[in-house]
Amino acid sequence: MLKVPAFIHLYQEGDLNGLNIMELGQYLEEKAQIPFRNRGNIYKKFLGRKRNQTAQRFARIKVKNPARRYTEGSPFPAEVDYEKQRIKDPQWSIIGILYDGVLYQEIISDLILAKEPDFNRCIILFTNQLFGTWDRDDLRYHARISLYGFPNLISVTGLVEAPAKPKEYYLKRRMGLPVEMLKKEYQGRFLDHGDVRITEVLKGYAMQALFFHLSGEPFCEDPDCRLFNSHWQEEVLHAQMNGQYEFCAKHEAILKRLRDRTKEEGIH
Repeated sequence: MLKVPAFIHLYQEGDLNGLNIMELGQYLEEKAQIPFRNRGNIYKKFLGRKRNQTAQRFARIKVKNPARRYTEGSPFPAEVDYEKQRIKDPQWSIIGILYDGVLYQEIISDLILAKEPDFNRCIILFTNQLFGTWDRDDLRYHARISLYGFPNLISVTGLVEAPAKPKEYYLKRRMGLPVEMLKKEYQGRFLDHGDVRITEVLKGYAMQALFFHLSGEPFCEDPDCRLFNSHWQEEVLHAQMNGQYEFCAKHEAILKRLRDRTKEEGIH
């Protein structure tokens, strides 16, 4: 049985470089017939007296060496001050810090949720911060686009940095060719910061977050479905913009159930 939320709540953090939150919300509402609320900057609404505590927690979860598993330590005062400034400024820009994604999600959850998940709301935070998760296979952190749960995290920076660019790009980069030259040569084959396609591409990731809430399974094995778990930039662009269809037959049927749910019995 699907766990259908009554609302989709969208939050944002930092400078999202032109991401259109309203367009994302309208897309979800149209496809799933679940109303959305654009809740704005997450810290403005929830931080309150927790500013110092939250800054301390963020400062502790920075990944300083991607090849070493996170272990909790005491942050320097300057690191805490940085986090205080970051969460105070709604337009804070990134500076290349990688955070442990699972612990980042835990901090956000503690800000906006009680101890138990709220199945009545699908909560999505769009952030400009970069987070990663530890890979047990190659024993290192990898940057991620998204981390689904309660709440869901989607990183605009991760969309640019996490999926791999074409193999030839890296070969030529190792040969010493300038980044700007390679960006021009491979223009259109990967996303860059401020790319006009980012809002359109993130519609599929927002839908993955919704499907996680509905069923616990955000992904699809069909490379033409917007729920495909892409690992390469070209896979991202294909699934989100150039596929044969938006959703495979299985996931389109689920969305149709949502649109028709007032006529269905037992879906809630």
